Amino acid sequence: MGYGYYNYYPKAAARPKPKPGKNRKKFGETWWGAQWVEVISTAGDEQRMSRGRAYARAEMVKNFKIMGGKISAKVQGNSGVYSITISFTKHKERDWQNIIEKLKSTPIVLGTLLNNEMPENLAEITGCSFIPKEFDADCSCPDYANPCKHIAAVFYMLADEIDHDPFLLLELCGMKKDKLLELVSGTEKKKTKRKKTPKKKIRKRGKHE
Repeated sequence: MGYGYYNYYPKAAARPKPKPGKNRKKFGETWWGAQWVEVISTAGDEQRMSRGRAYARAEMVKNFKIMGGKISAKVQGNSGVYSITISFTKHKERDWQNIIEKLKSTPIVLGTLLNNEMPENLAEITGCSFIPKEFDADCSCPDYANPCKHIAAVFYMLADEIDHDPFLLLELCGMKKDKLLELVSGTEKKKTKRKKTPKKKIRKRGKHE
């Protein structure tokens, strides 16, 4: 018995071409970027992932923003602009406390971090992974698949961002780079409570008639 619904099967569209004069962009050129590409390479349908990669290469991803453990972006599709949000599972507070203590007790790794480099053995040292493997993605397009090609495009855009700044992975896990460096180096600024000065009571005199 029909209820007025139908399955949506997206029409195969021509892949967007990279802009003239630009070399074919590669994703996952760094160690950390390659780790993320490995995760997303099996996240969905091969055809959609391939189209998403082509969208990212053609710079169809706009307004890419990372806020805590969430990414928002717009992707220019063949039939319009679509909104994408991706939420990542953050490390719990006790996990971060454990991570910070282990980093403090490992001078070589600590020195590497303070030199603005993200060591490849960070997960091995801390016992926690910094490559997100659990996330919820949503796109405003009508494609039933998740990830669709627009979400895939944002995935690859993230890979490009990680290639330039692997510390973004920390933010996706719930901790900004500057905050972590403050905590592991002991330079965190402690908030001091200002003492409230007692207000002087002013006695009002009545008018004498």
